[in-house]
Amino acid sequence: MVNPNEDTEFNDALRAQGILPPKPPSRSPSPDIPHITHDDAVRAIAATADADQLVTLLEGDNLDSDDERMFEEYKRKRLGEMKKEEKKGRFGSLEPLAREDFVKEVTEGSKISPDGELPQGEDDDMDEDDEANIDKGGLKGTGVVVFLFKDSVPLSQHLRPLLHQLAPAHPSTKFLSIPAGLCIPNYPDKNVPTLLIYRNGDMVGNVIAGMGLKGMKTTVRDLEGLLLYYKAIEKPSATLLRQQQRDDDSDLDDDFDDKVGGVNARSTTIRSGGSGLGTGRGQAESDGDSDSDFDL
Repeated sequence: MVNPNEDTEFNDALRAQGILPPKPPSRSPSPDIPHITHDDAVRAIAATADADQLVTLLEGDNLDSDDERMFEEYKRKRLGEMKKEEKKGRFGSLEPLAREDFVKEVTEGSKISPDGELPQGEDDDMDEDDEANIDKGGLKGTGVVVFLFKDSVPLSQHLRPLLHQLAPAHPSTKFLSIPAGLCIPNYPDKNVPTLLIYRNGDMVGNVIAGMGLKGMKTTVRDLEGLLLYYKAIEKPSATLLRQQQRDDDSDLDDDFDDKVGGVNARSTTIRSGGSGLGTGRGQAESDGDSDSDFDL
């Protein structure tokens, strides 16, 4: 009896005559690879390039008119985006605040639109770009962070350099500082430092004595996360994220160097004494404290 599955010359002859069905393929055929056109490739390059890269591409000798037109279009788009970001980045440093300027710089200043031109109060005052920004989840007004400090309070000294780092990383947010007693006479030391956070004319955050932070162990990323929560800033800073990744890599390298070629103290019976750094003042008591303290 003929076995139709056998790979023999006789079966091949039967298949050639149509008596036996064709042999099944030995493996599944490869899926069709979509064809990528030249225009698709050029568009993909242009869409991911920044303005400087597009300028370099336009200086090439082998561009045809269509490629040049596409690169020019994306270059104009990138330059427009850069100008818009420059208009939003009006600040960039931790600046001193005078008590008499509080309403102007903080309450009223937080109502100004991100481009520094139009107040965003009533809908009639908003142009199409403002409305589109809000429709996309953007925030109204300008974020303002007021740092009430006292130099004799250690946590004040710890948070100040962190705010100096955050200010240039978030130039569309206004960072201001003022001595607590100058801003609010007889302001209790137990509440220092305090962060007052405003946006669009309202106080949206009141962080007393480092509440929600990690005391003297607070990092710049911890403080950034708190300001994100209160919408003082719109998104994390890529610069700070890269810096943290570099610091983490450096810590890993240091830890590896400590273990290789030396004595790992954790693997011995020796234990060092003493206590570590404190974690800060924690949450201040709220007796007698209210938002009315900040109605200047």
